[in-house]
Amino acid sequence: MPPFTACVVQTPSYPYDKAGNLQRALDTMETAAAQGASLILFPEMFLTGYLIRNKLEELSESLEDGPALAALSAKAKALSMGVLMGLPLKNPTGKPYNAIVMIDRDGTIAGVQAKTHFFGGEEKMFSPGEALQAFDTSFGRMGILVCYDGEFPETARSLALDGAKMICMCAANMTPYEDYHFVYMRTRAMENRIYTLYCNYVGNEKRFHYCGQSGIFHPTGRILAEADQETPGLLYAPIDLADTTAEDDYLNYLRHRHPELYHPALRD
Repeated sequence: MPPFTACVVQTPSYPYDKAGNLQRALDTMETAAAQGASLILFPEMFLTGYLIRNKLEELSESLEDGPALAALSAKAKALSMGVLMGLPLKNPTGKPYNAIVMIDRDGTIAGVQAKTHFFGGEEKMFSPGEALQAFDTSFGRMGILVCYDGEFPETARSLALDGAKMICMCAANMTPYEDYHFVYMRTRAMENRIYTLYCNYVGNEKRFHYCGQSGIFHPTGRILAEADQETPGLLYAPIDLADTTAEDDYLNYLRHRHPELYHPALRD
């Protein structure tokens, strides 16, 4: 795949203001495209805000015919830009999913990942994701993690073993957990020799203070872009998936594993 420029959006979301957040996303896509970006990430539940329990079902979007997803798809196609958007997705058999939808450059939905690991009572609001797998896009094979999912090394390793060359994590990480995600995603890049892109909120939402520190990391762990804990803004970095293949074999962790030595739960 040819190199491309990725953009990570560190921003507040305005709870319950789905229309306003959507318009901000569409405008930000235009801004990023003007800077040469062709892939853009928004945080977890950005479209609606995170703490919307009393209107979660009402604000949830249908994957098949959701109007906000249709608007994002049209903009993605017009700009030839891939976009990852955090939002609640309707679930016909239960509570909504806390999901990230990846819309490719042609406006089609290339992948969907519902949050699989819950933190702080989220199971009361959401249904868990039923699978964790990589998928193919025009940018290359990709995996998605939703916030707390990224705090488990097994999730990124599973995606890497499924062929992902890039993992995008969209989060709503808050104090007092500063540094956790930044350190974890840099580590996930190094231990799997993949790119990792991490997108987080800043600002306040009810009882939460979001701690920023979004970043983009090279497969060697080099920090390509990083944000502070408070400032909204756009991070840009070049991505070349050819860099996921090293010139030597010294740190090929995926190939050098010995699953037969590990706990049975880790052997597959």
